[in-house]
Amino acid sequence: MTPALQAVHLCKEFRGFRATNDVTLDIREGEIHAVIGPNGAGKTTLFNLLSGFLKPTSGEVRLFGERVDTLSPQHLVRRGLSRSFQISSVFGSMTVRDNLAVALQAPTALPHRFWISDRALQRFDPRIDEIVAQVGLQDVQHRLAADLSHGEKRGLEIGLSLTQEPRVLLLDEPTSGMGSEGIERVIALVRRVAAGRTVVMVEHNMSVVAQLADRITVLQYGQVIASGPYEQVRQDPAVIAAYLGHEEDIFAEDGSEADIAPGHGSRA
Repeated sequence: MTPALQAVHLCKEFRGFRATNDVTLDIREGEIHAVIGPNGAGKTTLFNLLSGFLKPTSGEVRLFGERVDTLSPQHLVRRGLSRSFQISSVFGSMTVRDNLAVALQAPTALPHRFWISDRALQRFDPRIDEIVAQVGLQDVQHRLAADLSHGEKRGLEIGLSLTQEPRVLLLDEPTSGMGSEGIERVIALVRRVAAGRTVVMVEHNMSVVAQLADRITVLQYGQVIASGPYEQVRQDPAVIAAYLGHEEDIFAEDGSEADIAPGHGSRA
């Protein structure tokens, strides 16, 4: 079966510094795949390469077998790949529903019109209802985005990604900065949105990774040092050494040691 998303010998250099170094990665269709690693391991660079925000120095990105590393982010969205960002990017002065309406209008001719009637916008209501329910924002759908909690904003941002009907969804640290209640909310949210699509996520919280990921890829210094199911990766000596800790400290059975500490000597 052709992978949903592939990195093939992917390298990215910045003025002689190689942020990703010969990264080869296959993301299977329908799986939740986590990319982990110490701070500076190259995770964000890899995400930016996969989503078209950076162009590789060498290597390829393939989406369902088609080479796409020459395409812009908006063209990748049209081919079925969408992403969220670690820092929330929503329109704070607009309601949840209005944020979703703007995103749904984007691929149509409506944004290019000077005046749009309410009737024209009502055609998006059924899809907005579906997305609001999917991301669990029914109770706050008429609230301004600026007034949402951090977890609710994260849900809205994922909802914005869903407006483009992605087959592959990239999530950049979806639980960053959240308390336990917000984390549980996002775990449930990711499980819902993963139904019928492929999800790739960068995540530091190993409890979240243990609960969600079908497979894990570990980066260090821009290279893949391990890839496979959680139980296999947690016992890999190279992974343990990368975090300068003991296996039971980093990958606790119950996920109680949730956050990965930055690796000693990690790179930017």
